Amino acid sequence: MSEIVATIAQLYIYPVKSMAGISVQEAHVGLDGILGDRLYSFVREDQAGNDGFPWMTARQSARMLLYRPNFNEAPVPAQPEPPVSVRTPEGSPFDVNDPGLREELASQTAQRLFLLKSSRGFHDCQHISVLSLATVRSLATEADCVIDPRQFRANLYVEPVSGQPFEEEAWPGGLLQIGSQALIGVTKRDGRCMIINLDPESGTQDPRVLKTVAQRHGGQVGVYANVIRRGAVRVGDAVRLIAAPVAG
Repeated sequence: MSEIVATIAQLYIYPVKSMAGISVQEAHVGLDGILGDRLYSFVREDQAGNDGFPWMTARQSARMLLYRPNFNEAPVPAQPEPPVSVRTPEGSPFDVNDPGLREELASQTAQRLFLLKSSRGFHDCQHISVLSLATVRSLATEADCVIDPRQFRANLYVEPVSGQPFEEEAWPGGLLQIGSQALIGVTKRDGRCMIINLDPESGTQDPRVLKTVAQRHGGQVGVYANVIRRGAVRVGDAVRLIAAPVAG
């Protein structure tokens, strides 16, 4: 079986966990996910070693979303971890390792923080998140509000060939080929938290988004996947379902 089910409409990499994503035309998928994705995370010092989720995220401060990381050069297999800089909401530039950035975040969030780096990425669950833009449009109608797709912080935003929303909910257990090489196994639907309420440009919250997802979709929207085969992925690439989920 090999059926084109969608095309890649948008690609995002998030160099620093819970900060703004970077829109790219091409990304490289490694065995631990998209190169450069969630490479860094700030950790709440008082939760380190005591909490299964010690990261400093927009759950604690929506302002985190307004910090804008950037790579000095695109992550590629030959250089998967290029230097990262971060611009604060006020426009001040910092190297991600600059203690001044940590102090700036701590002063705004009243949290003592330290920075961690992991070549494997600080993912909440699996390596890659996938979401249909048709699903986002349908949710906006259901919630009766404007939703920016970036609120869901996915890596791969796809346009389904069918045009139907929530089609991706049938993909867990299946295999997707992205472009000519990358292969991912879809593992589960994506359980959501209050971060999807937050506007990525202002940090303002609209609780109708999560309320709609919780009440109408079991608190889940989009899917997670793990990498099976590496490869480059690009905006415009076909997404092929090459192995359908096995009926339980």
